[in-house]
Amino acid sequence: MTRRGAGPRGVVLVSGGSGAIGEAICRRLHDDGWAVAIGYVSRERAEALAASLHTEEAPSWPVPLDMSDPGSVRSGVGEFLADAGRVDAVVYNGGRSRTAPFLETTEEDWAAEAAVNYLGPVLATRLLLPVMLEHNRGSFVGITSEAAKLGDAGHAPYAAVKGALHAFFRTIVREYGRRGILANSVAPGPIDTSMLRYTFASEEQAQHVIGKLRRLVPAGRLGEPGEVAAVVRFLISESTFVAGQHISVGGGVSMH
Repeated sequence: MTRRGAGPRGVVLVSGGSGAIGEAICRRLHDDGWAVAIGYVSRERAEALAASLHTEEAPSWPVPLDMSDPGSVRSGVGEFLADAGRVDAVVYNGGRSRTAPFLETTEEDWAAEAAVNYLGPVLATRLLLPVMLEHNRGSFVGITSEAAKLGDAGHAPYAAVKGALHAFFRTIVREYGRRGILANSVAPGPIDTSMLRYTFASEEQAQHVIGKLRRLVPAGRLGEPGEVAAVVRFLISESTFVAGQHISVGGGVSMH
């Protein structure tokens, strides 16, 4: 496989890079000078995004990476490292969520949520962290959720495993912070994406719930994917002393 070049900032791998928030993150980081590898499940969208971003100075390319499948994580990360030759930053984005009260959830629900939102990132980190340690520099960012901080009725597995990812990141900082490794989480509140609308049975129901969300958010509106991407960009491109933090992007839904 042809070795890709690094952008002026370095090389970043973004899982779930073809969704609304993932695409906003890829675009913001590429604009900032990063070579961006777009981890995908949906190949067509990832290829189109990579083609729109790619330049000789800061290349972009798609990488097959299904975080729910350990085999795909191993092969996708292996392909990425063979192609890029290095890794300077990683963003774990995306996930799944089924709406159901806790007592109606199944073992399969919990296993599926854990696979994509927690175990996949843990396995990927096991593979990527040693490469970062070779040059004592690297940054991990996990896209979690305000649900991980506040709880969320109807989404117990999702809230639990997103919280687990941040606890894992804090431990990574405790163990490897002295070797230049940063790890932080970004917790979006209600963001206006197709995933949010997809969770409802009808557009009418979606509009009803979205209206309630707007009234609950102190900012009085839903967030935009680019607002999440702006915080990710700061953590990866600018910050060298923010570590182990769980940063809310929720218009005041949670305040600490």
